Amino acid sequence: MKQLFLNSLFSFFVILNGQVSPFKSYDVVIYPEYYFSGVMAEIEGEILPDNLPLDLQFLAPSNTDSVFYVGGNSENPTIETLKVFNKGSKKYINKELNESRFRIFVFYGIDKKGTNRSSGFEFEVNHSIDDAHIVVQQPLVAENFIFSDDPSENFTDQHGINFKRIHLNNYKKNSIKTVTFSYDNPSQDISINSLQKDLSTAPSLSPQASSKPIRHKLPLWQPLVVLGVVSVVVSTSFYFNSKREGSEDITKPSKGKFCTKCGEKIKKDDKFCSNCGERL
Repeated sequence: MKQLFLNSLFSFFVILNGQVSPFKSYDVVIYPEYYFSGVMAEIEGEILPDNLPLDLQFLAPSNTDSVFYVGGNSENPTIETLKVFNKGSKKYINKELNESRFRIFVFYGIDKKGTNRSSGFEFEVNHSIDDAHIVVQQPLVAENFIFSDDPSENFTDQHGINFKRIHLNNYKKNSIKTVTFSYDNPSQDISINSLQKDLSTAPSLSPQASSKPIRHKLPLWQPLVVLGVVSVVVSTSFYFNSKREGSEDITKPSKGKFCTKCGEKIKKDDKFCSNCGERL
């Protein structure tokens, strides 16, 4: 009788507060200028079995370029391109989830003013969540990194890459939590290049010192899949940008569309790149 009363009381408070979470976990991990000179946000989570299938809808950055859903398993992954749709003045992504575990990758631009970089993420989901996390990776190429939600929980991986994490406890559906970050990037490079340079110059270990190679491990599932996705994004964006610019400027000579050093768009008569200073 007592247990029945407690269960009824719990159900009453759940209904009163509207907090019925279908998720066992829900995390957003944000990677500024890691694989490419923009931002990649990985949304990963696990759905409680009784809530499948689940209709997931979440807010997308206004400058979203591409969105991919990664399903299946490590041996047989599936990649699906998701569409971004407008709802009022905002952009959203919708996906019916039929697997308990899911990952969605959102690629969007980063604001650049000289060597300064700034961006952010607006967290809005159409379901309540008991305990969600937003994690931001601090780029290896970053200086003077500023995070809107400091003090935050900080941790570092084995290669010295720093992460900042915040908890969203008892998140109510369709409410908005915004995080922003900014930093300087004097090298105007990306983190993966810096990491590869560090690994190539690191002293090698003898077989006796370590029986297994030390590899950089991101808090991602199947980084190779992500690299493949990024390749598709970059090649597709480059193709359509080139095609669009070609149609807009078809009467002009094709000489000097982009800087050969940094890829920045240049004008026909430019002698130097306005972004990196390279002589053209």
